[in-house]
Amino acid sequence: MMANLGITNTPLASLEKALHEQLSKGKTKLEQDFREAYPVLEQHIAKKMRKKILVEQFNAAYKHDLNLIQFRKLLNEERARRHAEGDAARCQSCGHLLVEAEEQTAFGAAEEDA
Repeated sequence: MMANLGITNTPLASLEKALHEQLSKGKTKLEQDFREAYPVLEQHIAKKMRKKILVEQFNAAYKHDLNLIQFRKLLNEERARRHAEGDAARCQSCGHLLVEAEEQTAFGAAEEDA
C-alpha cells in the first residue's frame, strides 16, 4: 500500500475545495466582466441612461444576476480603482471625464435610478 503523503481525498475535502473554487471563480468572473463592460457603461451613464436598464442589460449580456445596489457598489469600486491608476473613463469624442458628468448630476440620482 502507498502511504498517504498528506493528500486528503475525503468527500468533505473535495466538497470544500469545489465550493471554494466556485466562489472564487464566480466573484472573479463578475469582476472581470464588469471591468470589461465598464467603459461602455460609463458612456451610457453619461448619456443619462437609467442604471436600472444598464443592470438589466449587463445581466442579460453577461449572464449575471446583479441588483441595483450591487451594480452601484461595483461601479463605485471600479471608478475608484481606475481613478487610483489614472485610468478614468473619458468621452471618446470630447475627452472629458465621464465620471464628472455623473458627479454633477448626483443630486438627481434617485430619480434617475427609478
